[in-house]
Formats: sequence, structure tokens, C-alpha cells
Amino acid sequence: QKLVVDSVVWAMKHTERNISDTGLNILHELLNNVAKTPDIAQGFYQQYLLALIQDVFAVMTDRLHKSGFKMHATLLRQMFHLVQMNQVTVPLFDPANAPAGQTNPSFLREHISNLLSQSFPNLTKSQVSKFVDGMFDLNMDLPSFKTHLRDFLIQLKEFSTEDNSG
Repeated sequence: QKLVVDSVVWAMKHTERNISDTGLNILHELLNNVAKTPDIAQGFYQQYLLALIQDVFAVMTDRLHKSGFKMHATLLRQMFHLVQMNQVTVPLFDPANAPAGQTNPSFLREHISNLLSQSFPNLTKSQVSKFVDGMFDLNMDLPSFKTHLRDFLIQLKEFSTEDNSG
């Protein structure tokens, strides 16, 4: 299983567009097939979901992978909604080090907020919080979700090119 996931991630991160697109499509199929098999799904989610979310974020924020944006949005929405709708029943966190009452949605919110804050120190806490809230919004259809991601990417670009010395 690890070899398959690693291969899909390798393809997804590839700079050759057709290889990257194939990797994204395979990941989408893999997630759909895993979801249909509950006895396999939970172990798969526990082992790979966090890393896959981070990998999709990494390619989405890489300018070389702009062409895959539609599939990035589809995959992120699917993975975040799995967690938000409590379809991931195994902990995505280490229960021994987690606060009492920790849930997967609250853990993922905090994890993604920290990841984004560390990766993009130019963003304010409020910007990160607003973005993460939108990632978990179950009322957001795919076009609205894509707009939410696109707005975030524009914010990243605007703030990273801005001269703050003045």
C-alpha cells in the first residue's frame, strides 16, 4: 500500500503535466475506492490522509502545478469533508499526546492552521483561520470551494511579492 501511495504522490508532484495529472486522477480514484471499503478505509486514512492533504497543498501552492488546480480543489474538498463528516473514525492524531476530547476535525483544523502559518509566515492568524474555516464548510459546493482556494492563492501571491520594508 505504501508503495502505491508513494508512487501516486511522486506522479502528482512531477513537473511533467501529463504525469502530474495522471497522479492526481489516480489519487482521486484511490480515495473513491478506499471509501467504498470501510474495513480498509480507516487504516488507510490513519496511515496516509494527513500526508496526502499536505502533499496536495504542496503541489497546489507550487506555480509549476497550476494546471492541476481543478483536481487539487476536488481532492482537498473530498479529504476535508471526509474528516468533517466524521467518516474518518480512527484518530488522525496520537491519542497519547492529544488533549482530552480531541476530535479529528478539531485536530485537522489546528494541524492545517499550524502548517500554513509555518509555510507562509506572511499570513495573519485571521487570514489562516478564515481560510481553514472555509476548507471545512460542508455547504460549499465545488465551484465555491475552488473560488475559496483561488482567493487564498491570490492572497499568498499578493503578500509574498509585496515590499514591506517601508
